[in-house]
Amino acid sequence: MNESAHEVMWRRLRYLLTPQFDLYLSIAEKLSGKPNVLEVGFGTGAGVLLYAHNVSFVHAIDVDPGAVTFAKTMFPLSNVTWMTGDITKFNSDRKYTAAVMVETLEHIHDWRRALQNVWDHLDLGGDLIITARNANADLRRWKELHEREWKASEFRKALLEVFQQVWLYDWSLKVPQDDTSTLTPLVAIARKN
Repeated sequence: MNESAHEVMWRRLRYLLTPQFDLYLSIAEKLSGKPNVLEVGFGTGAGVLLYAHNVSFVHAIDVDPGAVTFAKTMFPLSNVTWMTGDITKFNSDRKYTAAVMVETLEHIHDWRRALQNVWDHLDLGGDLIITARNANADLRRWKELHEREWKASEFRKALLEVFQQVWLYDWSLKVPQDDTSTLTPLVAIARKN
């Protein structure tokens, strides 16, 4: 394949803004028509940008005030509220039809409390679309920034501590994976029943 300089530049910019670009396009499809979404750990905010037009509104929370300032400045979307906060302490009277956590849970020390708090804020039948680094993936090295990494079976079991149904998928959210998956990140949909 012979890429032009422009194609290389746009591919690199896309990756810089959100390495999970293709995953977020799949998330956009899955969230289409949802009235309200909670995004936890949005990073640059570019992932939210890819699905915000498909939903009524998004509450996006990140612990990094710099990330919030960046997202507010770069993506001043009328249906997105960018907030600084810790999901383990997040408290809102609002219930959400869906929640998104991409490459976030492995950074949270009290991950069980984080999952429980997301569950508490979801409507009955609400889905959490979540990823985590796969400890069993090919060509992976432990990252010092991560509190943990899970194998697929461990990730599924961790999610089932809080959620009643869990499905593992590839990045497209269409191809099911089993508990032996070596893909990274692991992608799951966890449902509150």
